[in-house]
Amino acid sequence: MSATRDEIPDYAERAQRLGALIQAPALPLYDVALFFQIPVSTIDMLRAKGQGPRTFKIGRRLYVRQVDMREWIDRLATAEAAA
Repeated sequence: MSATRDEIPDYAERAQRLGALIQAPALPLYDVALFFQIPVSTIDMLRAKGQGPRTFKIGRRLYVRQVDMREWIDRLATAEAAA
């Protein structure tokens, strides 16, 4: 895991784990950041604005279902195309 939430996830770690990330039904927020190569704090900021992916909690951790991650990607792409 990255030292801070603001660091962009390591490319080597992402490449090594990409297959597992794609197959998982739900991902912890850190892995969503790893998948998109963005800091977790960016996802937190988007969530605070109501523009992030839908999440759910198990214990203290936030997770994103793959289906919700894909819907989020579609919303971003649609908004970008409309702009």
